[in-house]
Amino acid sequence: MSKRNQVIASLDEQNYFTQVQTDNRVFYVDEPEDIGGQNKAPHPTIYLLGALASCTAITIRMYAQRKGWELGQIKVDAEKVVKVTPDGKETTIIKQIAFENKDLTEKEIKRLLAIGEKCPISLMLKNETKMVSEVVD
Repeated sequence: MSKRNQVIASLDEQNYFTQVQTDNRVFYVDEPEDIGGQNKAPHPTIYLLGALASCTAITIRMYAQRKGWELGQIKVDAEKVVKVTPDGKETTIIKQIAFENKDLTEKEIKRLLAIGEKCPISLMLKNETKMVSEVVD
């Protein structure tokens, strides 16, 4: 059975300031002023990186709780790096993960990093995700 997550983005005439509605939340997306936006909200890439970083932290926390490991605060820094290559542009996302508990073993840290790579957003970005665009009434 497939699982659906849905959001609806609505953009009026306000140069890129967009409302995004989920089942029970509303948030906003915008673009910086230097490209014509109003800079009233984060731009789409920031939300994508935030989704990745938070999903990674949550997945690591869930695993650690099941194992009874005390991690303290988990910080995940996600950064998009674009490198120009002879074939075009290559995009890499770098995730830097820090644990407040410095007493973790090297084996535990390696396991936590591997688990973090299995968060749903990481998997969606790494795997081929098909997209279909349709015009509706």
